[in-house]
Amino acid sequence: MTVGSAEVRVSRFRLGRRQRNKLLADVGSYIVILIFAVIALFPFLWMLRTALAPEKDSFSLRPKILPSALTLDNMVRVITSPSVPFLTYFWNSVVVSVATTLLVIVVGSWGAYALARLNFKGQRAFGASLLLIQMFPGVLLIIPLYVVLAKLGLINNFFGLALAYTTLNLPFVVWLLRGYFLSIPSEIEDAARIDGCTYFGVLWRVVLPLAAPGLAAVATLAFVNSWNEFLIAYVLINDNDQKVLSIGLASYVDQFTTDYSGLFAMATLTTLPVVLVFMIFQRYLVGGLTTGSVKG
Repeated sequence: MTVGSAEVRVSRFRLGRRQRNKLLADVGSYIVILIFAVIALFPFLWMLRTALAPEKDSFSLRPKILPSALTLDNMVRVITSPSVPFLTYFWNSVVVSVATTLLVIVVGSWGAYALARLNFKGQRAFGASLLLIQMFPGVLLIIPLYVVLAKLGLINNFFGLALAYTTLNLPFVVWLLRGYFLSIPSEIEDAARIDGCTYFGVLWRVVLPLAAPGLAAVATLAFVNSWNEFLIAYVLINDNDQKVLSIGLASYVDQFTTDYSGLFAMATLTTLPVVLVFMIFQRYLVGGLTTGSVKG
């Protein structure tokens, strides 16, 4: 056996060992990801299981992963309930969430573009304050929001609730869109201004079409945050005809008893629109959150 052939065998052995180590590392990574995925998805699977199981299974002393039977009785009972009008709450949530999304996109895009392209006194301090505001929990704003909206006559009002949600979502949206606008070459905007466009014209005709993935991302986040929010809606909405789904869920939790079948059935129906929105805008959401993240 020559020296050259021995070196070739050694290199092949090393290459094969590296491939085996890489394969083992990949398998280990997939196993870890699978474990975390099961842990993350288990509450949703249990919610769906309880919603589709007979009511007696919800109070079983020995619960099983798979129910003894599947039924839609809980779903039908929730949708047709006269005391907790699901369809009314659903429509109210759609109106409030869509209104919040539109307000966030309009106001947030204007503020983000001004922060990204215009030079004004206190620009850096204002940008830093947006990050500082995110550190405060939303519960601290409930009393100020209630006082302001009460003076404006916007309690038990869809617009007042959408305005409150816009206040909570706006700082993050402005900061996210600012990074996205900074990733757009300014030469494109300069060319539009040479052609006679104003700042608003540049934003409407040039910047916003190029920033469509970023707008889709912030729209998705604003919609989901508004759809899931409970505490502010619980404080600002007292009229039963104006309540949203998040408040309706609390109706199945009583002081002494809890209707788990109805609660989980309504929670499942409430979650479906959010899952649908994420499925539709998933690729825009990932692209919008990552594009422009390295340019500040």
